[in-house]
Amino acid sequence: MGRSMQELAGQGRLISIIMANHQGARYLRAALASVRAQTYDDWELIVADDGSSDGSVEILQDAAAQDARVRVLLWETPSGPAAARNRALAVARGTWLAICDSDDIMHPDRLRRLLLAAQALGADAVADDMIHFATEPLAAPRSVFGPEPQEMPRQIGPAEMLRVPEPGEAGAQLGYIKPLIRREALGGLRYDETLTIGEDQDLYLRLLLQGGRLWLLPEALYLYRRHPQSLSHRSSRAHVVASLAALEGLHDRLNLDQHTEIQHILSNRRRVLQQRLAFETLAEDLKKRRLISAAGQLLRDPCLVLQLARVALAKARVPKRGQEVERASDASAEVVHLVGPDGAAPVLTGDGAGTRIAVPAPEADGGHSALWADLCHRASRGALTLTYGDAAGVSAAWRVPAAVHIRARESVVSDLPPPKGQRDG
Repeated sequence: MGRSMQELAGQGRLISIIMANHQGARYLRAALASVRAQTYDDWELIVADDGSSDGSVEILQDAAAQDARVRVLLWETPSGPAAARNRALAVARGTWLAICDSDDIMHPDRLRRLLLAAQALGADAVADDMIHFATEPLAAPRSVFGPEPQEMPRQIGPAEMLRVPEPGEAGAQLGYIKPLIRREALGGLRYDETLTIGEDQDLYLRLLLQGGRLWLLPEALYLYRRHPQSLSHRSSRAHVVASLAALEGLHDRLNLDQHTEIQHILSNRRRVLQQRLAFETLAEDLKKRRLISAAGQLLRDPCLVLQLARVALAKARVPKRGQEVERASDASAEVVHLVGPDGAAPVLTGDGAGTRIAVPAPEADGGHSALWADLCHRASRGALTLTYGDAAGVSAAWRVPAAVHIRARESVVSDLPPPKGQRDG
């Protein structure tokens, strides 16, 4: 993958970045900043706002006034993320399409590196690993591809895209990925607007079934924010019913009779969704005080009691309003020094001197997703200060968006902008 960014830009390989937004003002500025910080600058950002009333529109209009590459589509009433993305796709002009959610963050070198990989592999789509990170400690941040080393880059097929690991089973749930897709390969495929959860995976599956070549890359360059309002981490009976209907529709509209493995996976998915439907029906009954109906469900399926207990425990761990600010004000909780191959290691003295963590060179950091997830986990547990001394450290710091303070230990030459949280060292 020896082509430079300048060679790519000279080819006019416009990338259309698609972003749907609904009431995302709290995290929207960070998402927009990560797009505008891209080292590959031949892009357009199309943001489809879906009936927001929380100040999102003003943020988007300000971004468009500052950068002509930002285009804003306004819709008066909420229609769902699939419909919003379809509106953006309808006006996209790029040779390549990229999806970025309005509460997520892209590493500044992401688009350049994905495009280089796609061209080197002759791919219709390429997807990098992702780090699920939490500003609030909902769960330990993790890599989507998992901590186990895998041989990459590798091409995947429809069965692997559809498979969901059983509880406790290793493996990736690839419906979360955000690939860079060649628009010509996508053709007339669009998101299923009846879905509010799982619409991404449904689109990728149909792309693969029509012969699309999707490759997975080992490096984690997309930061997927987990928070209580995240659609992908919320569920409801209506969402599950829609997912079941889409699953049946997928079987009906695609010729899957010859795909024995996919038929087996669909059967497992149906079973899992039916279990979720039973739980969501119980939760709805309890919320609406339909106690006789709820008691009947618990008698038929006692395992639902354990699910209720897990959900109650998870809710109890969510911090109350103001706790995040309180955590961020304690800048002395932990200090981590990111030591890259070209930076001098800091001299550590005293109890509060911090911890050294070795990070790979930016161009050779594939397969280190577990390291980035560990740093994000530290940031979610308590206030974290990061220091860096070379370009590898800058690249690593960009993967820890929840860090309270980030500072350079010395003058650093890098193509990447200082990460969010940068302060003078």
